Amino acid sequence: MLLELFAKPVGFFLIVMAIILITPLISERLKLPGIIGIIIGGMLIGPHGFGLLEDNDRIQFLSTIGLVYLMFSAGLEVDINQFMKVRSRALVFGVITFTFPQLMGMGLGYILGLDWLGMILLGSAFASHTLIAFPLLTKLGVTRNEAVAVTTGATVLTDIGAFIVLAVVLGAKNGGGISFGYFAQLFGLLALLTALIIVVLPRVGKWVFQKLTGRALEFQFVIVILFIAAFSAELIGVHEVVGAFLAGLAVNSMLPRHSPVGGHVLFIGESFFIPLFLLYSGLITDPLTFLESPQTLVIALGVTFVAYVSKLAAAWVTAKIYKYSRSEFWTVYGLSHAQAAVTIPTLVIGLNTGLFDSTLFNAAILMILLTSITSPLVVQRFASDLQTAAAEEESVPLFGRILVPVADTKQSEGLVAFASLLARNSKGKVLAVSVANDRGPSQDNSLIMHKELLGKVKENLFDPETEIELIPRLATTHAQGILHTAREENASLIIMGWRGKRTLRENVLGSVLDEVVWGSETPVVAGKLPLPLNSMRRVIFIVPANAVPPIALRRMLEANLAIAKSLNVPLVIRADRSYLQTFEALLAALEPDHKVALEMLGDQLKPERLEHEAVSDFLILPGFGSRKRVQDTLGNIPEQIAKSFDGNLAILHFDK
Repeated sequence: MLLELFAKPVGFFLIVMAIILITPLISERLKLPGIIGIIIGGMLIGPHGFGLLEDNDRIQFLSTIGLVYLMFSAGLEVDINQFMKVRSRALVFGVITFTFPQLMGMGLGYILGLDWLGMILLGSAFASHTLIAFPLLTKLGVTRNEAVAVTTGATVLTDIGAFIVLAVVLGAKNGGGISFGYFAQLFGLLALLTALIIVVLPRVGKWVFQKLTGRALEFQFVIVILFIAAFSAELIGVHEVVGAFLAGLAVNSMLPRHSPVGGHVLFIGESFFIPLFLLYSGLITDPLTFLESPQTLVIALGVTFVAYVSKLAAAWVTAKIYKYSRSEFWTVYGLSHAQAAVTIPTLVIGLNTGLFDSTLFNAAILMILLTSITSPLVVQRFASDLQTAAAEEESVPLFGRILVPVADTKQSEGLVAFASLLARNSKGKVLAVSVANDRGPSQDNSLIMHKELLGKVKENLFDPETEIELIPRLATTHAQGILHTAREENASLIIMGWRGKRTLRENVLGSVLDEVVWGSETPVVAGKLPLPLNSMRRVIFIVPANAVPPIALRRMLEANLAIAKSLNVPLVIRADRSYLQTFEALLAALEPDHKVALEMLGDQLKPERLEHEAVSDFLILPGFGSRKRVQDTLGNIPEQIAKSFDGNLAILHFDK
């Protein structure tokens, strides 16, 4: 009776969610990765365990969605900028840590009697690696260590390489054999699909995000992109996971870093669909075969030997080449020998296509369990010695504590969303303040109204990962309330709205903003943000002649770099001829791990030229010093741009 109830939708969903909830908690209490608990939970409730769930169409359908989501998440979380910073060394380690396991895995496949396609696919299952232990490095504060960055960058190469091998093997399997003509066609179609997804899709997405207004619609659009890419991959004869991974890379370049939309997509996947796939991987595993069949145990030992030794050899060779310390060597090995994210789907696909048998699959699942356990243990043992190599910033970053005055307007939503992106990228905090007038008998009602207004901020932001503090404030004037709150809360930046209708000589942004800009020692961003931040393609920092003294250029550059990184778009610096040499020297000194272009500012500020600017560009002007200095250097340039440009525009002002 109980088994029949579990076969029905409600019972099925209950037991699945219970396993997804409980088993990771137990696993983490034992200081093991959560995925271990889910896989073991799948073994226990599956047909080879207590038999509570069957391997039927329902669980296969959900696990397929989970597999697609897993590969999409892998692409979405690739840090391309970090890879580019250490690309040469990451390329060397990526090739070594891919080639050694690939060749050893193929050798094992030959010993086991697999055909050529099975041998190649088995090798690719060892070639990639999963950064299961990376959260430990974040806690220890050693993610900036070069060896860690090289390992992280190499992950991009090994994952992409494994997917290429997977695409070739499955294409050859479905095509009925290996021939030059077939491979030429397959690589041609795959290259075309990659170009369409990586190059065209982000441009289309930026345009669509200008038209969409709701978070739900943006979320649905991203999901549609995911499954269009996965379906297109199937159409050309490769597995859907290849399209899903490419879609992740495309959305990665399309959305700002820490975008709430990307966070929602990952949340749905990580909380439901991906655990379902891991559960299914355990459900189809038969742990009793290790007791019943000595052959399975022997194969498991061989698979485990290849996984550990091949990655150990790759880490040792790389450490010798780049003269890494003992702790760096073992940290690289600890990070790179865990097998999970790409290995599991490769094994499942190999089993489903008949390239692997159940004995090899069960043995490989045991290897995944072992490497997922030992990887965090090795990293935790040796990574703590790398702390001295990590440069920690002691000063409070510009975007550490961002104060945003909130009013009952749509503009406030855009300002809070902008502050949220900047704060999350800098691990900072948003301080939302709403100022009520403390004069007159209605001050109590006014304060209540402003408290209710602040309560809507989190609802509209819909981003639980942003640390935000709501501050209701009574003051004689709005400007005084903002300035006093900024001082009391030690704000590092103030972000305010700007209508863009007045020049600096005529109280540029209105009386309240005027008082804040000239009365604050805290940097101020005055922003006119009519378009969604997801639709931005570039940040353009415009520096007219004499706008900023050379001593302040570095801070201005670092601030604009941080904004561009947060929005995940290139930074274009358009500066007067007199600044070009200074900017070149600063960029050479900073060596930013972000795409930056330096251009000479000509007549781009003329209204007729601004009308031709892409509306998806985010224009930023600098302001520095006293009211008189800004008036003398910028004049009516902000007004000119605001009149002629319909996109997002901001003035970044430093008082000193």
